[in-house]
Amino acid sequence: MAGAKGVKIADLEVPESLRPGDRATARIDATNTSNFIGPWDPDKCNDGNVGLLVEGVLVGPNGEEFVGDTVCAEQHDIVTSYEVTSDVPFEAPETEGTHRYEAYVRTAETGEESSRVSESIDVFRDEDDAPEEPPDDDNNTDNPFNLPDPSGSPPGLPARANLVLLAVAGLGSAYMLGQLFDIQIGGGA
Repeated sequence: MAGAKGVKIADLEVPESLRPGDRATARIDATNTSNFIGPWDPDKCNDGNVGLLVEGVLVGPNGEEFVGDTVCAEQHDIVTSYEVTSDVPFEAPETEGTHRYEAYVRTAETGEESSRVSESIDVFRDEDDAPEEPPDDDNNTDNPFNLPDPSGSPPGLPARANLVLLAVAGLGSAYMLGQLFDIQIGGGA
């Protein structure tokens, strides 16, 4: 099952950085993928479509839990999957550094929990204490073959180069399919 009775966490948004003791709000998005909700389910809600009452939970770096709004996660239908947001107020730790937070959604009445996702927040007193950005790595994953930088080339060259590569790949694929299925192009007997 995707989570608590089919409710799963879709996204977690937290501030990138805070000062020690700052109050902030985390945004926990959830979706309800369940196909059926029983008429006597204690978590059932009816907010348009039938759904489940859920609340977002943010777990701080010291294990403290911050509970958010209780909302109705509507059941998806054939065409649409609905997303619901639980805003969770929380307080940054007093100690500086990078702190990891976990989030999940749980059903409001029975307490069944979804899987968890995590994010880190940098906590520092002022800009001078901000964590340093890691240095650029020599192993550039954006350019694994160390190709020359096209920024000095005429405008549009990278797009044209991609089109040429795409055309060559397409012709190569057509040739391979022709060989595989023994297709003859043109006349011939």
